[in-house]
Amino acid sequence: MIREEHIQLWAVLSEVFVDNEIDYAWIARQLQSCDRAIAQAAFYEDVAPACYSNLLAPIPPIWTGFDSTWLSETIDSARAARNNSVLRRLRDRLFIAYLRLALKSEWAKIEQELDRL
Repeated sequence: MIREEHIQLWAVLSEVFVDNEIDYAWIARQLQSCDRAIAQAAFYEDVAPACYSNLLAPIPPIWTGFDSTWLSETIDSARAARNNSVLRRLRDRLFIAYLRLALKSEWAKIEQELDRL
């Protein structure tokens, strides 16, 4: 995938974390041409760590959509930190394992819509 495709993929997946009704069918249509394993890895390893805190906020600050520039910079920063630090890699692996459990139902809804296409 080229950089622009990654940014677009991240932006689509970030819709799950916006404080608004989630249109899983729209997300699935946007992901239709993407390899499912790549989309799933991006969801759990890149987008969820960057956006998950919005779901936890009593009054979530993001309800119209994440800024794609902010999102890509945040993901790039996290990836660089993982590459530069063994402790960061370990911490992120644990956090991503937690996110895989916590967000399992969200990914299942996306997969359900993908299966309908």
